[in-house]
Amino acid sequence: MPVAQRTNRGIAVEALGGIRERVRLRGDQRGTLSSWPFRQLGQHLAYKARKAGVPFLEVDAAYTSQRCPRCGHTERANRPDRDHFRCRRCGLAGPADVVAGVNVRDRARSAWAFVTMPVPPPAQAVPREMRPVTVLS
Repeated sequence: MPVAQRTNRGIAVEALGGIRERVRLRGDQRGTLSSWPFRQLGQHLAYKARKAGVPFLEVDAAYTSQRCPRCGHTERANRPDRDHFRCRRCGLAGPADVVAGVNVRDRARSAWAFVTMPVPPPAQAVPREMRPVTVLS
């Protein structure tokens, strides 16, 4: 939080809902995963950010690890293994977690534009004496 405050930036995380259903683990790892309080972690981060006056957004995690942030190409084959990313279209390569983080950041920036968009003023009511008159014949 201090870095976000000092640099006037926000915090964006992947929405972790349904992670237990999406992740496949070995039997000895299941107990560890099921004890992680993902929802509680997200709530705690949101609380701390709000308290510090730091913008906080959760973004959809879908395909963040498979999408190329340079050209937008999304394909499972872009992730040859857990740790590496290599775009099959443009060749961008790097650590998979870094690429996913860039995609989360980009989604948060797009979402933030909508969240902070000014609300248009409500339509003004036309006074009765200025309304058009319909003449029936």
